[in-house]
Amino acid sequence: MDRLPSPYVGFQKDAHNVRGLWERFNCGLAPVDEACPEYHRLLMADWRRCSALGVDVAMSRGRRLSDEEFRQRRDAERLLVATSLPIIQEVSRFLVDVPGILILTDRTGTVLHIGGDAAVQERAATLSGIVEGSQWNEATAGTNGVGTALHVGGPVHVHASEHFCEGWHSWSCAAAPVFDVDGRNLLGIVDFTTVHTDFRHQALGLAVSLANNIQARMALQLEMQRRRVLTAFSELARHYPHDDLLALDHAGRPLVHSPNERCRQLAERWGRPGETGLPAVRERVDVLAPDSGRSIGCVLLLARPQACQQVFRLQDRPPPVRPAAAVAQFGEFVSADPETVRMLADLTRVAVADVNLLLQGETGTGKELLARHVHALSPRRAAPYLAVNCGAISESLMESTFFGYVRGAFSGADPRGRAGYFESAGEGTLFLDEVGELPPAMQAALLRVLEDGSFQRVGSCQTLRARCRIIAATHRDLERLIEEGRFRRDLYFRLRVVRLHVKPLRERAEDIGLLAQRFAEQLRAKHGLCGGDIAPRALAALRRHAWPGNVRELRNAVEAALLCAGGDFDVDCLPPEVADAGAAGGRSDTNSTSLAIELPTDAPVAATGALEAVRQFERKLIVDLLREHRNVRRVAQMMGVARSTLYRKFADLRIDPAAWIRDG
Repeated sequence: MDRLPSPYVGFQKDAHNVRGLWERFNCGLAPVDEACPEYHRLLMADWRRCSALGVDVAMSRGRRLSDEEFRQRRDAERLLVATSLPIIQEVSRFLVDVPGILILTDRTGTVLHIGGDAAVQERAATLSGIVEGSQWNEATAGTNGVGTALHVGGPVHVHASEHFCEGWHSWSCAAAPVFDVDGRNLLGIVDFTTVHTDFRHQALGLAVSLANNIQARMALQLEMQRRRVLTAFSELARHYPHDDLLALDHAGRPLVHSPNERCRQLAERWGRPGETGLPAVRERVDVLAPDSGRSIGCVLLLARPQACQQVFRLQDRPPPVRPAAAVAQFGEFVSADPETVRMLADLTRVAVADVNLLLQGETGTGKELLARHVHALSPRRAAPYLAVNCGAISESLMESTFFGYVRGAFSGADPRGRAGYFESAGEGTLFLDEVGELPPAMQAALLRVLEDGSFQRVGSCQTLRARCRIIAATHRDLERLIEEGRFRRDLYFRLRVVRLHVKPLRERAEDIGLLAQRFAEQLRAKHGLCGGDIAPRALAALRRHAWPGNVRELRNAVEAALLCAGGDFDVDCLPPEVADAGAAGGRSDTNSTSLAIELPTDAPVAATGALEAVRQFERKLIVDLLREHRNVRRVAQMMGVARSTLYRKFADLRIDPAAWIRDG
């Protein structure tokens, strides 16, 4: 993008003389251009342009869009906002003592976000109407940081009376544009505005640095989008090898086309103003972003010349195949379920917002994995992350565990005293798992901490301050517990600043095969096994099982099958309850009806046989693990149970561990 000459970069600021020039200009007494230095000549040229646009020189407040118009503008720029906000918020933390604000606008000059000093934000809103949704293009507000950067297509630093409108003379605005990957299409503006008495030469460097950082992140995001569009094009090309296909990016620019001369010429002409003679579009397949569901590009199936249509019977072709569902990853949590993918996108934005978060979902759905990665993405990631299972703490020890105690607080206490979880977490994250199990007294104590951050160690009168972020999780219906009087309503609303629901695995059909294959790869490496592929029949059985234990149960089932099979496994290697579900799902309706008639007489025998099959399977699994690891502690770890539980299994299944291993 060619930049226009600008008086706002490369000239020494001269607020006093420029103020006099501005007054003479608006009185009609401006000197002739030939008698002025270039700096003044360029300024007056910009002011004349603003006058010609009809901008009111006495304007003192920015014009704001309606709420609905602003919502539409912000929705249209989701990628820009999502990419820019973490960068702007991170930089804003270091501008505490600087009387300035950071402004992000779209390509029309509409303010999408304002960060920085709260006092300056309030002054800007009150004095000049600089708020989210206000417009600052030159046609609306005359020369200013945002509007003039849009006009010249480059960085500017508009200081004090360099502004055309007198209402902006109390500000100094350094702004820089953010460009698309092609370096030509302007996406938005980053502006650093300070009070005019706090002019800083470094302000323009800050704006340019932020814009370049955002531009680099945008380029990465757009490249990922481009790859999704190319993948969709490849999938469609395999199904339509004889048709003309054209893939367009988010801006409607051709990315790739079918490999023939006709499509090459068409791609060169596509999008040109006034271009005619383009073929009709038979089908349009939009490629959607996994987080927002908005279109990030499309693949067009084009009508071919009449002669080709007679050879290839287009009406007999199957409808276009839609691209496969996108897979989203949030730390170690992976999903292809559309609702869950959107939930993970929401969680990514929530992670950097530093607010309390409540995760609700059944046991085994992966709530702790989500909480751990929220901490890893948050500004607190360098501080501790502590996970606490509220249901595993004795009620009598709960207060001392959470708040700590001083020496001599109670009999048996550590003589040195001990810090509790709130104190140990520091400025990090405290994950309260199974928060629905908290007793009433502890709910009241936790509420006090969430309200004002204050708590005291047991046995102490000194008030301490909790500085950690709270992420809570539960498998219980807290709203029902509130109705039953078993959970405090005020605590619930303190915890659920943001509430997200994690769907159970049985409602995420797309994830069962995805997770099973992923677990098979991980566990094959863990146990040093070859193969590890899942046979189609086994995969079908996994998909038919209800998974009451959710992802945790699926992982255990895959691990058990891998160990029993020693590598690749089929349906007969799965735990009986999973294999039986697969067999039941494979029966025809006729067989199912016949079985229902015979069930009353055979049910006790069938139940006994199934129970024995489960016992034999469990016995074989434990013995195989004993043979391999020759250590009770290691076997217990592999099975995910306590050693005491494992010894009860030995007794119940009549396994003599001494015959296989040495205890450890």
